[in-house]
This record gives sequence, C-alpha cells and structure tokens, in this order.
Amino acid sequence: FYPHSTNQHGGHFCHFTPFTDPNIASLMHVYGNGASQTVTKMRRQFTIMRHHVAISLVMMLNAMFSHAASTSAMETTKNSIDESIDSCTVPEAISPKPSEPASPLVLARNLNSPLADNTKDAEFEHASFWDDHGPLLQDAWEEWEEHIMQTGFPLSSSGGSDHDDDDDRFINPALSMALEDAIGNPSDETEATVKSLWTNSNDHQTVPKGVYAIQLLTQSGISHIRSLLDMATSSGIPTRRPNGMNRQGVIVDSDVYGAVSMKSLLKLVEEELISRVVRPVGRMLFPDRVGCDDDSEYFAFTIRYDGSDGDVDGGRRNNDNDDGTDGDYDVNVSKRDFELKEHRDASIVTLNINLNLPEEGYAGSEVYFREFPSDEPTATANNGEQDILHHSGKHDGGTVRFSPGMAIIHLGAHRHGSLPISATTSKNGNGKRYNLVIWLFGTDGDVRIAPYEKEDQMNAVERWRGCNHTQGFSFD
Repeated sequence: FYPHSTNQHGGHFCHFTPFTDPNIASLMHVYGNGASQTVTKMRRQFTIMRHHVAISLVMMLNAMFSHAASTSAMETTKNSIDESIDSCTVPEAISPKPSEPASPLVLARNLNSPLADNTKDAEFEHASFWDDHGPLLQDAWEEWEEHIMQTGFPLSSSGGSDHDDDDDRFINPALSMALEDAIGNPSDETEATVKSLWTNSNDHQTVPKGVYAIQLLTQSGISHIRSLLDMATSSGIPTRRPNGMNRQGVIVDSDVYGAVSMKSLLKLVEEELISRVVRPVGRMLFPDRVGCDDDSEYFAFTIRYDGSDGDVDGGRRNNDNDDGTDGDYDVNVSKRDFELKEHRDASIVTLNINLNLPEEGYAGSEVYFREFPSDEPTATANNGEQDILHHSGKHDGGTVRFSPGMAIIHLGAHRHGSLPISATTSKNGNGKRYNLVIWLFGTDGDVRIAPYEKEDQMNAVERWRGCNHTQGFSFD
C-alpha cells in the first residue's frame, strides 16, 4: 500500500493487492511482525483498488494482528498509510473503463448453431435461427475478411488473365483461350472450338447423353478455391446446410442468411465461373432450352461426401428413414453424407466441379443419370412438346466418375444422383469427395421447362454477350 512513483502532476501511482492475491498470506504475516516493518516490506506489484478497499484492509489487519504490535505503533502506521493514500491520484490512462460491446465476429462465433439433420425437403430446416441471426453473420463475414486482408493473405486469383505463367492459370488454358475468342468474336466458328472441348468422353470414359465434361480447373485453380473454402470454414462463423438434401457443405452467396459471403470467393464464382463459363456455355450446349433471362440468377454451394474409415455419425449409412430423417442419433454430432438420392436440380443448367486434390482419392461416388429424354415428343408432353421431366423409368443413362478439376454441365431437370462413397484401398486417398455446384435459373427462381422453337433461340452474339448486346466480360 505504499505510493512509490510520482506522476507528472506531482501525485502518485497507487498499487494495491486485492484480497485474492496469492501474496496476501505472506504480506499479512509480515504485517503482524510489527509496525516498524510494515512500510519497508509491503512494496509489491499491486493492482488498482479503490481507496475504501485499502482502508478496510488496514482496519481488518489492525484488528487481526493487534496482539503483534502496540496500539500506538499500529495507529501511527495506519495514519501514515492514510496520508499516503490521500496523496495518490489514479492516472486516467489506467482508470477502469466500461467494457466495449463485442464485435459481430465475436458474437457470431459464440452462437450455438443447429446441425443439419434431414436429407429430404430440408431447405428450410432451422430457418428461424438463420433468419434471426442472418444480418449479424453477414457483418461477421465482412469483419473477418478485413482481418484476413490485413494479414496479407492472397485472396484473389490470377484467373485466366495471366498468360505469362501457365502454373498460375485458374482455368484450363486451352478452354480459357477459346472462351476469350468466343466472347471477343461470337460466331459459329468460335463456338465450335469451345464446344469441341466439352465432350461426351472424358478421362477414358463416355459420359451420359445430355451431359458434357471437361477438365475445367488447373491444379493451382483447385488449390486456390480449396484454400478460400478452408479459410472460410475455419473462421468460426456458423454456416447453414447447402441444400435440402446435402448436409455437409456451404452456400456461397451474399444475400442468403447463413451463407459464406466472402467477397473474394463470390467474385471468383461470379466472374470466373458464371460469366465466363457456365452461362455462355450452357446457352451454347442447350440452345433449345436456355433463352434470354432463363439463366439470370444463380445459386452456388459446396458439397462433401465422406466415406472415410471411422464411425463419427452413429452408423448413419444404414440408418436413414424413408422420410429423410435419421434414427438413433446424437443430435450434437455432425452427420456425414455418403450418397445422394435421385433428384432433379432447381435449375435450368447445372455446373458441377470436382475440387479434390490429386492426393485425395476415394472409391465409388459416381454420379448416375437417367436416360436422356428422346428428341421425339412424348405422349405425356403438353401440346405435343418434348417434356424434359418425362423419363423412361430406367437408370441406364450412364455414370460419371470425377477426377480432380473435372467439371460436368447438364440440364437441371435431367434426373441424377450419387452412388455411395467409400474409402479407397490405395494409400493415395482420404475417402472424401469435394465439389462446387452452380445452379442457373431465371428471376425469382423460375425454371423454364418447355423447349424453344428454332426461330426463338438465341444467336451466337446473344449467347456470349447477352440479349441486349451490352453485357461485358472482363478478364482482369
């Protein structure tokens, strides 16, 4: 309790020890040995304490240890300490301050977010939680990304614009060049070059009719997207399930509550993958299905199938109920996805990109398709038009096995699913499949079904630059 330093105003800094200080026992022991030792042996590292706390402690010590010193000596010491305390001034810089409110990022990380559960029609599962906390989560993403940028982490990709270093390219260089030619000079010839790269055979396999495949991403492109996604999922900010069937993955969107609204990732998806690839290519490959404004909006998400060894989800593989719910689960344990039931996408066109690195192998998990509808009108079609929703009831449309960086594009209405995944017997694998999926559709989620007549289909310029001929594309 001894003022031992002087501030610039002539006062003193006061350092006190709270009752819980571990040194208080020895301090009290020294104090009881006599008043003559009190001032010289109470110089410690003390924390700030109010005046009345110090006085109370002195009075308590006086009562407790009166047997160890004379009353006059104790009184003299007490008066000396009182005078010292009265001369103290607490510097403003170390005065107690009201605690500042927690930032959006801190608040978001402290949320107890619900786990995805159902595997059928679960688009709005736990919707109230995401609606209640949506604005907070969006602010948290903005704050988090600012912190990341301050660290100097490269959040942007060179994309297809860096032609000096092939290793830095984001998209397959051959495709990137063909896309630039088609956008810069839309014609039947430049479109034919792009189309020749999207084949019905890829990686020594023949893909189903109505499905087109390509090696879309380079190694650096895969790594960059995975790095961004890994950072986002490690941010501590809660994210909602990707769709009504998959439970593992995230939504990439600036408007959806509970989505990853990371600006650098959004820019990559919108500028590199949608504007340059899936929108114009989808129009080109399916000219009778996609018209002006049928693909104006998008929904992007990631999915993860896990067939790795280890039972972390209560044996979910054999425990799915027909209604999409699960039985005998610990509600606090995250559940794996290891297959996907047959379904149609809520899109006019779907782009599905594999994000596995070469060392991340797995077995199974092929995407299977139903037989593609005949070019002839079906008996169930309205007004004699071809009905894409009609199918023959067969599952023999074919399958696709992904390789790292490979992408497929197909009509959203083309029925498909994913076969069960399992761990590979090879040392080169982790038993997981990672994919980025992009759905395109019209305003307010509208998905057109009826085909266009030949005279109503877009021409090459409209497909690559938009129907108003003013859409620009940047490769910077």
